[in-house]
Amino acid sequence: MNRFFIFLCLAVFVSGLMQAQAQNVSLRGKVVDTENKPLAGADVRIVDTRLGVNTNMKGEFVLEKLSQGEVSVAVSMLGYATNVIPVELKEGRNELNFQLEITAIALEPVTVTAQQREQQLLDIPITMSLVSAQTLENIPTRSPEYLAAFVPGLTVHIQTPHRPNLAIRGLTSDETSPTAQPRVSVYYNNVSISRASMAVTELYDMERIEVAKGPQGTLFGRGSQIGAIHFVSKRPESVLGGYLSAGIGNYSMKEVEGAINLPIVKNKLFVRAAGIYSYYDGYVKNTSGGKLNGKNTFGGRFSATWLPVENLSFDLVANYQKDDNPGTAFMSKRYPNINGVNDVFSYEASLDEGKTWFNKRDVLGTALTAKYYLNENNYLSSITSYYTNSVDHRWDGDGSVAPAIDMAEYNDVKQFTQELRYNFSLNSRFNGFLGASYWRENVKQRYWFGPDEQYMAYLIFQSPQYMIGENGALGYPMTAIPDMGNPQLAPLVGAPLPANHEEESIGGATNSAYDIFADATYKVSSKLSLTAGLRATAESFTTSTEARMLGDVPSTLGYLLGTAPNFFFAPTGFKEIRKDFVSLTYRINLKYDLSPSANMYAGYAKGRRPNVLQFNSAGESEVMNDEKVHSFDAGFKWNAQQRYWLDLGVFYQKYNDFQTSKWDNANYLVDDAGRATSYGAEATAKAVLSNAWDMFGNYAYIHARFDNEDSDGNRQEYAGKTFRQTPAHSFLLGLNAKMNLTQGIQAVLTPTYAWKSRLWFEDSNDLQPADPSLARLEQEAYGLLNIHLAFKFNRPNLTLSFFASNVLNQKYLIGAGNTGMMFGVPTYVPGAPRMFGAKLLWRF
Repeated sequence: MNRFFIFLCLAVFVSGLMQAQAQNVSLRGKVVDTENKPLAGADVRIVDTRLGVNTNMKGEFVLEKLSQGEVSVAVSMLGYATNVIPVELKEGRNELNFQLEITAIALEPVTVTAQQREQQLLDIPITMSLVSAQTLENIPTRSPEYLAAFVPGLTVHIQTPHRPNLAIRGLTSDETSPTAQPRVSVYYNNVSISRASMAVTELYDMERIEVAKGPQGTLFGRGSQIGAIHFVSKRPESVLGGYLSAGIGNYSMKEVEGAINLPIVKNKLFVRAAGIYSYYDGYVKNTSGGKLNGKNTFGGRFSATWLPVENLSFDLVANYQKDDNPGTAFMSKRYPNINGVNDVFSYEASLDEGKTWFNKRDVLGTALTAKYYLNENNYLSSITSYYTNSVDHRWDGDGSVAPAIDMAEYNDVKQFTQELRYNFSLNSRFNGFLGASYWRENVKQRYWFGPDEQYMAYLIFQSPQYMIGENGALGYPMTAIPDMGNPQLAPLVGAPLPANHEEESIGGATNSAYDIFADATYKVSSKLSLTAGLRATAESFTTSTEARMLGDVPSTLGYLLGTAPNFFFAPTGFKEIRKDFVSLTYRINLKYDLSPSANMYAGYAKGRRPNVLQFNSAGESEVMNDEKVHSFDAGFKWNAQQRYWLDLGVFYQKYNDFQTSKWDNANYLVDDAGRATSYGAEATAKAVLSNAWDMFGNYAYIHARFDNEDSDGNRQEYAGKTFRQTPAHSFLLGLNAKMNLTQGIQAVLTPTYAWKSRLWFEDSNDLQPADPSLARLEQEAYGLLNIHLAFKFNRPNLTLSFFASNVLNQKYLIGAGNTGMMFGVPTYVPGAPRMFGAKLLWRF
């Protein structure tokens, strides 16, 4: 089967190259709007032929290898009236420019670059979703969790900023091993961010967010096993302008955001600077002092575009973000807080006294993109990037006032990428790209553990009820190992239990990969097109570990666990393993145009998550098999009268060597869960009913389960279990209602309601803590209502907005299980309650 699809992919490229011969007749031009702004991604076609291209980022196009004679050229773009012009083509170079008029009542025009060239959603033969700049402006919050509701099949939960859970169609990307690679690739301005600790940043001054679903290895690289999320920020322009906004809200919310665009040299050099400061107190009070689940973030971005000559461009983007957030509210359901309340939705936690919990993170990234145009649709590009990231995180693992589980994590990441790509258009019917890339990262990871064994002993001896009293008061410490009548404990009876033991585990990795890739679309006929892509990867992983005791206080409980003088991490000297792997991923898609505004498509793609190198808690090395997925997609896209949009898709996916995560003594490791299957359906709809009303919504159904038997016919451990972080059903409904209050004032109301069915937080679904009453590590179905009301003034150009998220104050969890789960005391993280505020925006 693999050879068959590889042959088909190669056949597409060979056929396209063989067709690149015809007469020396070409048609060049530019597509602009009524304000003479270039329209990138507009569809330019010779009517009733197979010949066509999309305009580049400057709105330019070239149709080559044409035949002499009279033809009709059609230019179309969502949101604009189609323009058809007859032209007499002569030998040599012909020129024809187009100006498109925006439709009075129409969907928002948007350009996408999912296939590494400017196109429209209708052109892409895969299931894809888009969050536009206009959508970002009309919603109350731009948190990734909230924005995920606008993308059917995407779920995002963030307990800590460096460990987000990004799940597409049931596959979660929250890797912890230094060598583990993501299943969901995150891109910023065409640069891969393959480490989860850098994946989530503030979404300010954004142009759009693209989400491509299904294996996208040929388009977005080796890390996009099941999908890719591409964040695109606003580029500098040759005009002076910008904006400034300030907002306040409950929980002492404060936010200041702004951007300025400066032309330095007319039509040659322009820059853009943007920044944000966002703060709110934690919505969970720690009765031992301070707040939890809060935010204190600063972000800045500098962008520059230089056009030294007509066919050469340089784009520089530098991003920086600093998070100095309070700690995460890992709360216990077993133990009440010091007020005697054990409801996590009281938003009052009682964590260890005298300790500070925090989530600190720094991300600095720089990317330089150079493009050299051979002509309007054939160009060479180079993308060079360097990212650094540091994480410092400390948390209370037992979620109670007892000092049993005190942990910290420190990460340091350095990442370099270089990509060279050639985008081509041959014979105006064979369009695509090919190239090569290099990626390398160095990762340092340190875990610190400082248990008070006088309370940890209650958990080890399965007597957790004595650690905290019914009224939430701290129980009496167990100062020595008691006589429990167990012969195995007899030698340690009376041994003192330390209150201040410390230990650490230090890990690291050096990962690198070389890739060659190609992806292209061949126009078989005026209605049928065939797309195929290949990516070959040679990767090398090296990982190391060592564990040691800190200070001079050994663990007593470690003698029971076989890890003495440590408790968590068995002491080991420096160990290192290295492995090299070679892989091939590919895709092939068919698209049939039912009309200029509707098509249907079907495709197959092979995805892969690389092998994982890791060490267990005993310091023993393991190499997990690479996870493979065979994915089949089909869909239908339809645009009617520039006012209605419908996107329907179905998928079926088969997994082998499914990589799940589970606790192994003290380590959260990758484990092979065998075979799995997922299938489902997704739908997105939009309707512009009038100048005053438009509606939007989406729905997703996902059936993602582990198979009953493995490839050898043996029953699997997780047989029939549901993938974690995967609701079977989810939907979003929303509308924009506009009303002109006066000639210069308009009100815009945007309510949205997002609903999800039940989801599990662990692949095991029914993993049992010691107390059966706490067994359900899940979130029942819930919905969130959000409202945004804006008053827009023409002179001056001001917008005053009022917003509220979780209007109905719905109680829901964003995490469950966590570190305490392996000791029978799982912790739970409550989602944000109702939040509201106001913002004032000035555009200039």
